[in-house]
Amino acid sequence: QQLDLHSVIHHSVPSCRSGQRQKNMVSGSAECIFKGSIKVDKLAQKTLSSQICCSLLLTKKSKVKVMPSLQIQADDVQCSHGAALTQLDPEQVFYMASRGLDGRDARRLMLIGFPEDVLQGLKETSPTGYKRVMDKLAVMAENAVDP
Repeated sequence: QQLDLHSVIHHSVPSCRSGQRQKNMVSGSAECIFKGSIKVDKLAQKTLSSQICCSLLLTKKSKVKVMPSLQIQADDVQCSHGAALTQLDPEQVFYMASRGLDGRDARRLMLIGFPEDVLQGLKETSPTGYKRVMDKLAVMAENAVDP
């Protein structure tokens, strides 16, 4: 499986604000490709924009490729982009196990918690939509955890 995501944030007027935070969980031999771009035109002075892609690799065969870019023509802006790549931390699993959870439940809870910060807006604006996403995430997390 391959997921190819493209995002373009284009600011063309002054004092724009944007923030994009993306979370990916990649398992099996799947590959996730993220191409993210922030474009700021010359007239878009005082723009604040950020874009970050955080990915969690769940298997040794899963892959992530991130290609962020900034295209800035204005000179009075604050723009940033970045990427973070991680795996489930065995020390965190051990810590949770020392608090009474078995390793499988600890990993499952960590998977469910990984995208929580990006889902907060949905929780506030659409509690029903948030519940639907969390239910699907719980099923995915259960299937993604080794027995």
